[in-house]
Parts: sequence; C-alpha cells; structure tokens
Amino acid sequence: MKHNKLLLPLLFFILFSCTQKSQEMQENLIITVGSGMDPSEPRYGIELKGDTVFYCEEINPQETFKDTFLYKYYYCIVGKEKVNDILNRSKAVFDNKLDYGYIDDANFYQIDINTYFDDKDKPIDTLTTTFYLEHLEEDEQLKVVNDILALKDCDLKPMKYHLFNSGILQYRLPPPPPPVKMNAPPKEIK
Repeated sequence: MKHNKLLLPLLFFILFSCTQKSQEMQENLIITVGSGMDPSEPRYGIELKGDTVFYCEEINPQETFKDTFLYKYYYCIVGKEKVNDILNRSKAVFDNKLDYGYIDDANFYQIDINTYFDDKDKPIDTLTTTFYLEHLEEDEQLKVVNDILALKDCDLKPMKYHLFNSGILQYRLPPPPPPVKMNAPPKEIK
C-alpha cells in the first residue's frame, strides 16, 4: 500500500516532465526612416509587436543641424488583429531585395520582419528590405507602408526606452573630402 502512494506521484512526475511544450512563434515588424534632404525632419522608427506599436523619434534635429542620435520613445496598444493584418500584408508584398535604387537626398526606408520563438531573443528568420517610396514596384507595397506609417498617429504614450534596430536610425553621412590643394595660383582664362 505504501508503494502505491509513492508510485502514483512518481508516475505523474515522470509523465509531465517528459512532455514538451510546443513553442509559439512570434513576429515583429520594424520600419525605420533615415535622414532625408530636410535636416529638420527627424528620423524615426515604428515597431509592431504583439498588440502594440512602439515609436521612436529623433530629438530636435532642426535645432542642431546635425545627427543627435537621441530619441524619444512612445507606445500605443492597437490590437493583435491589426498588427497581424499588417504583418501578413507586409510579408506578402516585400521580399529580400536589398536595393530598390538610389535617390539623392530622399528619405531611405528599411523594413525588418523578424520571426522568433517566445523564449528566445534572437530571431530565427529575418526579412530585410531597404527602399525609397518612389521606387516601390507595386501599389500594394506603398499602401502597406502608408498603413504602417499612419500608426504613429495613434494615441501614443511616452515611455523611457525601447530597443530599436539602429541601422538607419544611427547612420552618419561620410565626411566630405578635403579641399584640393593647388601648387600655383589658378591661370587666367583668355
């Protein structure tokens, strides 16, 4: 009888310790917008994760006329259905093309769609696409990007910090080349 009392809990312990939990897949989408021609336009980033929109915006670039790399952070709850809808539409229209062309002084955009397990920090799959709005190939791509950018107009609440992919949010222009040294004064043109 004593053995039966010990055997039953031991059996339950073995049974439950051997079962594996199925890991759930999670996805997030991050769109970042780099510097454009107008130095007063701040760089910003939007992340969709779970049911939340996270937003960061560069602090006062118009006052410094240079890259500050300092950001204000916000969040807004928009609902899991809306986030999943935009994620699915984004995956359907973007691929891993890394170069949609180059335009001088235009705002440069980057979309990262990450897939990862609940208990892991590192993504198991990442789709990265960089582009200019003017070079998007399909109307649906432009519609998805505009729908994502419109989310920054939700009821944003400030927060202390949120980690964003820093790729084009931290991009610096290379320094200009040094002036050309001339050994003699310029010749007079006749």
